[in-house]
Amino acid sequence: MEEAAGWTLDPGTLKPTVLDRALLQSQLDRADPADRVLLLGLLGRFDEGFAEAEQVLAEPAVDPWQVLLLVGDLHRWRGDLAACDRYQVQAWRHALTRTRQATTLQHVGLRWHDAGDLDRAAQHFELALTMRRGFTDPGTLAGSEQLLAQVRGRLGYDALVLAGGRGVRLGGRQLGAKALIRLAGWPLADHVLLAVAGATSRIQVGPRRVAIGSPRLCAEQPPGGGPVAAIAAGLPHIRQPLVAVLAGDLPFIAGALAELRRPVATGAADAALLVDLSGRANYLAAVWRTEALREALVALGDPVGAPVRALYRRVEVATVPDFDGCSADVDTPADLRTAADRISSRNPGGLPATPLAWPRLELHAPS
Repeated sequence: MEEAAGWTLDPGTLKPTVLDRALLQSQLDRADPADRVLLLGLLGRFDEGFAEAEQVLAEPAVDPWQVLLLVGDLHRWRGDLAACDRYQVQAWRHALTRTRQATTLQHVGLRWHDAGDLDRAAQHFELALTMRRGFTDPGTLAGSEQLLAQVRGRLGYDALVLAGGRGVRLGGRQLGAKALIRLAGWPLADHVLLAVAGATSRIQVGPRRVAIGSPRLCAEQPPGGGPVAAIAAGLPHIRQPLVAVLAGDLPFIAGALAELRRPVATGAADAALLVDLSGRANYLAAVWRTEALREALVALGDPVGAPVRALYRRVEVATVPDFDGCSADVDTPADLRTAADRISSRNPGGLPATPLAWPRLELHAPS
């Protein structure tokens, strides 16, 4: 159903706005069962919509995917996000095509948006968009792009992802090999790039490769010059006042981004970094005020081979406690196994810990 059918999506709330209630009402009698559920929800007749949906779902021959997704929407519009989650989990089990998976992921992103977690909303919108490129009509693709752009405009930050490590302890030898080691079927660095899907611009520093979301690619000079040299190479491409500076082996960093941005965005600090429960600070799980990072690089001098912690010596730093293991990196085979176990584990009725574990279809090269 489109705007011409009497409703549209409000760009601020990402919820439907009724344009012509009489038109929606007139469509009820001739609508198929799934569209009736949608129309009843748009008209605010939620209990009727739920009742009709249960009747449809009770039919053994009915393909339940669309109706389950619509019932989830009705719960979301009514503000019951827990119920919405339950129905989206059920819908996912019936999303057996690429198109259905992309649509389901986009609806999950809308739920995260309503919950106020714009980072997770952006991740799901980005993955849905990745799955749709080359496989859907321009109008649907444009709608997905608009959702992602709306969230990015509200978040207002850029991201540097350092993906030039060899990963020797994981068997890598070439520069950038660590970024390509697969976790849940996807390269490690793609997990980080998806985590920062809400960034206006994403800069991947390291060897050229196909990467999710088509980040801008650049390389430190000389190659292998270290993380500070990589930051120096990527920083000229940053335009937003805040920049996330992240190693390419942090598959769970998404859950910490909002907390890292907060003290920097409010002016309480020049940089914020994660500190785990053992007291270890991760200098490459951080958000910086962009100008402060530029000044720190100038003050440091030659970046080649310099330790990352040296950038923090002359700036006001906020430490963010990492209670949830968001700064857990992947350096060894044991780390990789632990990360894979963490992704595959589920809360009761829940889904994997990263959206990249959701798609069951083999994606063509992400673009």
